[in-house]
Amino acid sequence: MQGVLSSVAPSTLKSYSAAVDRFVAFTWGAGGGALCPPSQDEVLRYLAHLRALGRAPCTMRRDLAAVPFFCKTLGFPDPCCGFIPRRAIEGWARLAPPLPDKRRPISLPILRRILRVLPDLCWSSFEAQLFRAAFSLAFFGALRVSELVAGSQADTSGRALSFTDVSWSPRQVVITIRRSKTDQRGKGAAICLRAARQGAACPVRAVKAYLGIRPQQQGPFFIHRDLSPLTRYQFSSLLRACLETAGLPSSQFGTHSFRIGAATAAAGLGLPDKAIMAIGRWRSRAFRSYNRPHGLSGH
Repeated sequence: MQGVLSSVAPSTLKSYSAAVDRFVAFTWGAGGGALCPPSQDEVLRYLAHLRALGRAPCTMRRDLAAVPFFCKTLGFPDPCCGFIPRRAIEGWARLAPPLPDKRRPISLPILRRILRVLPDLCWSSFEAQLFRAAFSLAFFGALRVSELVAGSQADTSGRALSFTDVSWSPRQVVITIRRSKTDQRGKGAAICLRAARQGAACPVRAVKAYLGIRPQQQGPFFIHRDLSPLTRYQFSSLLRACLETAGLPSSQFGTHSFRIGAATAAAGLGLPDKAIMAIGRWRSRAFRSYNRPHGLSGH
């Protein structure tokens, strides 16, 4: 059983476990027999319950994946394999399509504005160099924040960029993404970033400046002077502060705006789809939804 549970990412297993706990609580409350094993009727009643609560179709799909995963792990038949449960979710999704993602892209001009105000918002020059390198890699590497920094101070997943994942030379920095949202089996991908002519937003210069003051410590690449890891919350909080100080509405941006901005910038340069897919490690043309030139107004 341990091997089966390890076949999915830790974050997915955690999500599945929470979903099954909710399902079990519902079936017991409705007089059902929990996972001994559940019936398709119980699954349908639970889905109807989620819809009555206003849950999004994506939440229902996650729960619909969690229940059969644990059922099969315990040797029970799959109660979700029928036609009706999956089609019901598809129908509800059509009746209430998801709201469009309105996050604006962080463009190169916006990145420059963020980096310009950064020193005034950091309590030390070390912190300023740390965040300059983190923000620069997020944009030029089209990185997800989960690939870059730790989820929390207690994060032991090892998914954050590690010191051993980064190599450099005078004109380039190469980072290795060992595992990502679209690479759960850990095949890995190397991202080569070359020095920019304009040093104000150069990822190579930013990384080398940070390495020049970074403590000689293995583990997460982005760490504070006290060796604690840079976390997602810290990354997001300072990003919001920088945007506000630069005169931009922070509510319209997020950590994913760096990745959206990278796709938008690449499309603006006229790069072909395959090249853009390679930059962001997209496996499909879903990246097209990230091309948001309309979101660049006011930068």
